[in-house]
Amino acid sequence: MLLFSSWSGGKDCMLALYRIQKSGTHEVKVLLNMCDADANVSRSHGIRPESITRQADALEIELLQPKTDRIGYEQNFKAAILNLKEQGITGGVFGDIYLWEHRQWIERVCNDCGVEAIFPLWDNPVQDLAVEIILSGFKTIVVSVNAKQLTENFIGRIYDQEFVDELMKIEGVDVCAELGEFHSFVFDGPNFKHPVVFQKGAVTFRDNHWFLEIN
Repeated sequence: MLLFSSWSGGKDCMLALYRIQKSGTHEVKVLLNMCDADANVSRSHGIRPESITRQADALEIELLQPKTDRIGYEQNFKAAILNLKEQGITGGVFGDIYLWEHRQWIERVCNDCGVEAIFPLWDNPVQDLAVEIILSGFKTIVVSVNAKQLTENFIGRIYDQEFVDELMKIEGVDVCAELGEFHSFVFDGPNFKHPVVFQKGAVTFRDNHWFLEIN
């Protein structure tokens, strides 16, 4: 089956992609990264589109970056999927782990478009996923932090065992950030042809989040 990957540039969608690639049962042809219509960043993680482009180049996978606002998100997401379906793509890969309401939304949207939704990480223990991400050799930087759950010193950190160990000491925090504690950007790994070159930029605070600009 030919698939698209719902793409944020972060560690969970990356691991979902990697598992599909290792399985050899399907082929991911396109990364689908929804971008903000009003700002030059991705909708999910606030990453500049050109950084995602460099990531896709390193993975050697085609990238699609439609623009949308919050209100039109579902309509524009469906339009992108239907466009991919016309190209022979019949399924999508998602990095969700356990948020049932979000999975239900994804399955409804995919069903409406006549494509299959695949969840390679679903219901896996988050501690096991964290270990797999690190031991597989993925290099990941934290690009946003929710101030309601974590402090500013977590921004710009590398997602390694030391980082995960710190998270495990904080009550109510998920080491895979399924609840939005932080977002990440993967810049190297076993399925990369070369590392993604980037520079750390300014740290800003808005909407109760710290954001690290990467260029």
